[in-house]
Amino acid sequence: MDNGIDRVEDGWDIRSMRGIGIGEVIIGDVLRLHTGANQVEVHSPAELATEHEAVPVHASTRTNLDRLPQLLDQVVAEVHAGDSGSLRVRFANGWCLEVPASSDAFGWVIGLRGSYFIRSLPGGGVRMPDRPRA
Repeated sequence: MDNGIDRVEDGWDIRSMRGIGIGEVIIGDVLRLHTGANQVEVHSPAELATEHEAVPVHASTRTNLDRLPQLLDQVVAEVHAGDSGSLRVRFANGWCLEVPASSDAFGWVIGLRGSYFIRSLPGGGVRMPDRPRA
């Protein structure tokens, strides 16, 4: 696709976010990671794997939030939205944020250039925009 999104065997790779550092981490009722004009919002429980451990993280239940500010300035190596509704954000330092498919809510949303949205669907799956914008 012309928005830096590539269809792969098991989902979608968001190549337009690769090589960009996390410029802002916002923790409220959801976790927001901003990379320039792009962002990832995590609405459901996730797991953050570092070089030493993997810990559950969840903004709205205040689970292990002390780890999340450490994502600031981390360079994104990969963003993969699985057909199952899962999301993987892998960083150049080897850390990885994994969001499994959510059974009853939107688990995550990716916003590209402020207006192009990809989101997981409750119960699994991914919603892509009908018409890509250049």
